[in-house]
Amino acid sequence: MNNPDERITRTLLCAGVCLVWYTLTLVVSVLPDLTALRQNGMLVPVLCGLEFAVLVPLYFWTSRRYPLIPQSKLNLRQLLIFIALLLMLILSQSFYLSHESWTGSQLGDGNRRVVIFALAVVLLAPVFEEMVFRGFLLQGLLLWAPQQRLVCALIASLIFAACHMQYTHPQTLIALTALSLLLCYARLVSNGLKLPILLHMLNNLIGVSPWLWIAATR
Repeated sequence: MNNPDERITRTLLCAGVCLVWYTLTLVVSVLPDLTALRQNGMLVPVLCGLEFAVLVPLYFWTSRRYPLIPQSKLNLRQLLIFIALLLMLILSQSFYLSHESWTGSQLGDGNRRVVIFALAVVLLAPVFEEMVFRGFLLQGLLLWAPQQRLVCALIASLIFAACHMQYTHPQTLIALTALSLLLCYARLVSNGLKLPILLHMLNNLIGVSPWLWIAATR
C-alpha cells in the first residue's frame, strides 16, 4: 500500500476493532450480577454472546467499506492438511501441558451448563476471536511489515496468548501461542478467515469433549 494516509486509516480501523473487543470484556466484568453469572456458569456464554453480537456485524460493516480481510473459499485439501497439523499439535501438548482448573470451574455439575458453555466456546468464540486476532490484529501488523509475516504472526500470537488471562500455567500460554501461529499460517495460506475459524472450532470442541461426554453419559 503506497498511500500513507490510507495505511494509517486502515491501521486505526484495525486497532479500533481490537479496542472494541477489549472494551466488551471490561463491560462484562463490571456487570452488577457478575457473581451470579459466574456461579450459574453463564459468565462465558454471556460474554461470548455479547462479543459475537457486536464484533461479527462490525467485521462485515468494515469489510464493505475497507476490504482488509477476505473471506476466501474453503479448499478441501488445505482443510485436511491443517486438521492433521492441528491434531499433531494437540497430541504434542499432551506431553507438556499442566492441568488447568478454569474450564472445570465454569461448568459445574449441570448438563445444561456444560451444553451452553460448549456452544459458546465452540460456535461463537472462534468466529469473533479469529476476526479480531487473525483478522484485524494480524492485518494491522502486516500493513506496516508485509514482508515480515512470521514476525507479525508471532506478535499477534503472543498478544492472543496474553489475553487469555484465565489460565495460570506458562505451558498453557506456550500452547496458545503455538495454536495461534498455526491459525495465522492457515489465515495467510488460505487468504481468509474461514479456514482458521473452522480449525479454532475443532480445537475448542476437542477441548470440551471430555465434559460433553461426561454430560451425555450421566
